[in-house]
Amino acid sequence: MRTVDFQIPSQGERKVWGTLTLSEEATGPAVVMAHGALGFKDWSFFPWLAAFFAGEGFPAVRFNFSGSGMGPQADGPFTDLEAFQNDTISRQVEDLRTVVQAVVEGRLAPELPTQREVFLWGHSRGGAVCLLTAGRLPQVKAVATWATIARVNRYLYDVKRAWRHQGFLAQESSRTGQLLQYSTHFLDDVEKWGREGDVPTYFHNLEIPAFLVHGSEDTSVPPEESESLAALSPKAQLAVLAGANHKFNASHPFTIPPPELQEAAQRTAGFYRGILF
Repeated sequence: MRTVDFQIPSQGERKVWGTLTLSEEATGPAVVMAHGALGFKDWSFFPWLAAFFAGEGFPAVRFNFSGSGMGPQADGPFTDLEAFQNDTISRQVEDLRTVVQAVVEGRLAPELPTQREVFLWGHSRGGAVCLLTAGRLPQVKAVATWATIARVNRYLYDVKRAWRHQGFLAQESSRTGQLLQYSTHFLDDVEKWGREGDVPTYFHNLEIPAFLVHGSEDTSVPPEESESLAALSPKAQLAVLAGANHKFNASHPFTIPPPELQEAAQRTAGFYRGILF
């Protein structure tokens, strides 16, 4: 098993930092992995899952969105608070497109040759970003989401009004204790996606197979969000895992993979293999 760190430019001076994980038996398409809100490429089970996918023959590409607030470091506090504040869903979609194009064209790392096909995987808000992006990239042949949100324009009226009044929405990181801010540009952007139909419309129009995995005990994003999306597409598969929470019972820092996480990983790899045969 090998890991290769990389950096590619995205959106002017913004940077995407990432890690490629692959084994000697790489046979399937690369899986590009998108993290959720306040997440990053080395959060909790992400490195383990990347190694799991690589062990199944799928080179795994995990990366930090350019507005994640995290640079190349594997952990620690958010260091680029300005980039975080100026982030938007549209910028995350563009970052994901940039990474996919680099993978497809063989520009990501010498260890990963040109890929004719790519799979996507996303957790929480990263799942929604994958679903908003997948239909625009013909090289993407399948998408899997874990604990995805069903809409990016998900904020209540009172929250939006206070957000615009004070000029930002604050959210505390339970990992670092930092108080992070979303600007009104983020709010403008999610409302734009809402006018375009948001995740449900994009998912309904998606013509590739999709696998939505959710935990029955997810209190951060209820499983009904994945269930509502699965009802919109005949190409969608849904798995609600009994006893699993938003992190699929993993922790940060990561220790050992709990059974719920292993089941989610095995079923997702099985879904990807089913696309090939």
